Amino acid sequence: MVLTTPLFRALRRLYPSARLDLVTTPAAAPLVEEDPHLDRVLTYDKGGGDGLAAVVRKIRAGRYDLWVAPHRSARTSLVGALAGVPRRVGFADAGLAFLYHGVVHRPLARHEVDRNLALLRGLGAAPESGDRVLHVGYTELEAQQVSAVLSGAGVPADAPLAILCPGSVWATKRWQADGFAAVGRALAGDGLRVVVLGGPGDRDVAGRVARGIGPGAADAAGRTSLKALAAWMDRARVVVTNDSAPLHVAAARGAPTVAVFGATTLDLGFGPFHGRTRVVQVDLPCRPCGLHGGHRCPHGHFRCMGQIGPGAVLAACRQVLGGGA
Repeated sequence: MVLTTPLFRALRRLYPSARLDLVTTPAAAPLVEEDPHLDRVLTYDKGGGDGLAAVVRKIRAGRYDLWVAPHRSARTSLVGALAGVPRRVGFADAGLAFLYHGVVHRPLARHEVDRNLALLRGLGAAPESGDRVLHVGYTELEAQQVSAVLSGAGVPADAPLAILCPGSVWATKRWQADGFAAVGRALAGDGLRVVVLGGPGDRDVAGRVARGIGPGAADAAGRTSLKALAAWMDRARVVVTNDSAPLHVAAARGAPTVAVFGATTLDLGFGPFHGRTRVVQVDLPCRPCGLHGGHRCPHGHFRCMGQIGPGAVLAACRQVLGGGA
């Protein structure tokens, strides 16, 4: 979702007076609710009870002139067609791509941001350099959530923060908790206050990291909303994360970031979209082992993460803290 936000900017540039609405899942909606280029965010809970007919009715009621689909599922193609949107543009490798009027080939060798912007070609347009900007916003409510958690943890409002994000849906994209803890202890020794972040599903690993760092580390996993992640990034002096959502939210907010890559590689197109980021990884012939990682190492050794030591990650942190990224 974050890597699609430049497309919203580009579409607003092309159609400044149009009503520009987005259809997405309830889980992803908080990331774009404050996007200045969108008029409305419509949700489709495809896994929680919203049937296909319901979303088709919602789209049909909007009387849209144009359907632009960065999502490549057959369901997305079908919804636009069944809703009767008169002009539809999507990717050639999408499911049921024959339902689109304009079909665009995805430039696989490019970053995902540029792949999404390639859809403009289906509209007879081209991306401009000003389009290539990520955006994730938040409100004063999220800023207050962050301040309340920090105050409750005894962290002064002006303390420089190191934010650690040790979670990921995919096990092979998670660096070891002990590694995060070692980096956190070193950064605390450098004078930063360490905050460990994650969603509700990351509470276990976040707790292990916070305990490994020791007194003074704030475990904030699951204590603020997804939208508040952007507010956290605005407070960070450095962010240390796996290849996961916080990497892209940090990029959208311009936070200095160190990303640890294991099962995935930059060639897949989902790397940092931000100049103040350092990537720590090891070169192995088995990488990448999948587009999104997996629940276990297919070779049984997990060297892609096991061979990354805290020293390499800490050195990258000190680089971005010193402005050397």
